[in-house]
Amino acid sequence: MHSRQSVSRDRAQGAASASSAAFVIGAAVVGAASVASPFERGWWLTAYLFLVGGLAQLLLVRGQEALTSSPHHPSALLVWAQWGLWNLGTAVVAVADMAQVMAAVDAGSIALLIALVLYHRGARRPGAKPGRHASALGCGYTALLVVLGSSVLLGTFLAGALPGQ
Repeated sequence: MHSRQSVSRDRAQGAASASSAAFVIGAAVVGAASVASPFERGWWLTAYLFLVGGLAQLLLVRGQEALTSSPHHPSALLVWAQWGLWNLGTAVVAVADMAQVMAAVDAGSIALLIALVLYHRGARRPGAKPGRHASALGCGYTALLVVLGSSVLLGTFLAGALPGQ
């Protein structure tokens, strides 16, 4: 029998997988629309939805799952917060960038960065002494977090949304 905590965490992970798939489908629709009737930054939006909303989210969730094991799974509340912040940030940045609302790009970027901090927190294993495989996986996951965080900052800069730009 599963605890409520476990069921809720599983639902949050399922929501993240569904959101990831929805962003990939959205990217395909935007890409097709951009081919049929090109619009400004259509290819950027296609790539962003696929890479950030789809692929990055999937890697974050599956990586965290691979690094944690019972009883060291992240709490359901943490997993829901990760999911909500990542999806909110992804959607806000996409819409705000297309509408050229730079303050909203900043807000979405902040949500993404907070989500990355929460993914880092969720992937930690208290008291665990990782073996070679877990250690390599942990280093890879940390590298993913650093690359994604750097990409958020770089993207915010390139959008001209950083304060003082």
